[in-house]
Amino acid sequence: MKASRLPLLALLVLLCTCVRAQNTSNTQTDEAAPVQRPLIEHELLEEFSYESPVLTAFNNKPTVVNAAVLLPSGYAKDKKKQYPVRYNIAGYGGRYTRVNRLLSDKEFNSWWSSKTAPQVITVFLNGQGPYGDPYQLNSDNSGPYGDALIKEIIPAIDAKYRTQGISGRFTDGCSTGGWVSLALQLIYPEDFSGCYSYSPDPVSFHRMQLIDIYEDENAFTNKHGYERPSKRDIYGEPAFSIKKEVSDENKEGASGTYVDSGSQWGSWNALYSPRGEDGLPVPVFHPTTGVIDHTVAKQWEKYDLLKMVSADWEELGPKVQGKIYVWMGDMDNYYLNNAMRDFDAFLKKTTNPTSDAVIEFEAMKGHCDEYSHTKVLKAIGIRSMPE
Repeated sequence: MKASRLPLLALLVLLCTCVRAQNTSNTQTDEAAPVQRPLIEHELLEEFSYESPVLTAFNNKPTVVNAAVLLPSGYAKDKKKQYPVRYNIAGYGGRYTRVNRLLSDKEFNSWWSSKTAPQVITVFLNGQGPYGDPYQLNSDNSGPYGDALIKEIIPAIDAKYRTQGISGRFTDGCSTGGWVSLALQLIYPEDFSGCYSYSPDPVSFHRMQLIDIYEDENAFTNKHGYERPSKRDIYGEPAFSIKKEVSDENKEGASGTYVDSGSQWGSWNALYSPRGEDGLPVPVFHPTTGVIDHTVAKQWEKYDLLKMVSADWEELGPKVQGKIYVWMGDMDNYYLNNAMRDFDAFLKKTTNPTSDAVIEFEAMKGHCDEYSHTKVLKAIGIRSMPE
């Protein structure tokens, strides 16, 4: 099935567990705690576990990837029908068991079990890796999570369930999930037919929150000598600084630094940075002084989504036409709107082809304010209807 244009998605509204923040998802939040709880019993819910050969080889020990699969209400009745699949990526560190809270919402559960709900399979991916959230991508430190997803997990899902394949395969998420859903669409453009990205993590490292990771000398203080805030409310009032945030992560890491804290900066650094001689991710900035290592920062470029699309638009552009929808609050609590403004400005200037991506900014809205499972599911249902 050909992907339709995304203006239909403009009304989407979703929930997520955000980068270091919680919001509602049909009044529910994802959980970043490492303690796993079993999936609840539900006639439409199945647990999916797969021992990944590529991750097992990387880790030199059996490595199992877990997911939850929520089936549409009509799946068991029509044995021939094929269904679109939504790969949902949580906010930072969200576990696949987050589906428990979604199905515990009586309103959502009643709607999903009804005939009026869209007939879409949802795969809830697991945000658990050796350094925090693995971001579902290959990295020197966490391992080949991208290969595991694209070459192993998705084919196994397609083999086990009656899916539409690539033509009906979508990604979505908010915060970490917003960045991952967009990154997967851009890095594997022919493996997905659309992404629904809300409040994604920084899509340009020139605006890594308020840090220019390539040009600035220090991550903690700006050129005026002021500590950079990491979080604000929608009126601009700062809540805490990057220095304080990293200081807290330094206490969490076994190495005494944020690089193995398992928290947000540690997870970003583990994904983007090379592996050091000590076996740990090389820190992009000093854990206590904040001085940026520009040699390491240079190696972050391959994960910089704006650099990616601008360097290869003529080849990439045709492959992502009709596939990109992004929502961003213009008072994002973590200053993520700044990088997305640059991303949007580039796409607006594209030719050969002219990008048809839909990127919406909403005034006085914060991080993940407009994210809802229900609206995304409805939008995918509409796009997957026979033409």
